[in-house]
Amino acid sequence: MNINQMVVNELKEQNLKISTAESITGGKLISSLIEIPGASKITEQSYIVYSDQAKESVLGIDPSLISSFGVVSEEVALEMARETKKLTASDIVISTTGEAGPNTKEQGIEVGTVCFGLIVKEKEFTYKKNFAGDRLGIINNAVTFILSELYYKLK
Repeated sequence: MNINQMVVNELKEQNLKISTAESITGGKLISSLIEIPGASKITEQSYIVYSDQAKESVLGIDPSLISSFGVVSEEVALEMARETKKLTASDIVISTTGEAGPNTKEQGIEVGTVCFGLIVKEKEFTYKKNFAGDRLGIINNAVTFILSELYYKLK
């Protein structure tokens, strides 16, 4: 059984709903859960907010937060998660923002850097990781990482 199935099973068992706000993962995170049968019981609305402008207009992220910390930061990732929780009232919220390349060090951010916001009920967590590989590898590794973190927080 893969991590996607394990997370869906655990969310169903605990009767929890999940939403995401995805930038670097572009919907792959919520899609990896939706492909599992029974996902309709655990999914709420999710957002793909790829540009800074989308993060600001859709989620309500303050532009000064992005200019102060950078769009690829734990601060912005956490605020993305907080705003998504307000919009959806989901029990679980995950946000992702990062640099998948192939450009190197855009705005001083190393390719492979991914920041995550995770809210499990009322507890908030942030992570900053660096993943090796090509663009798709970085995205896939980011999804696997944060689903694993969520699963262990639920157990």
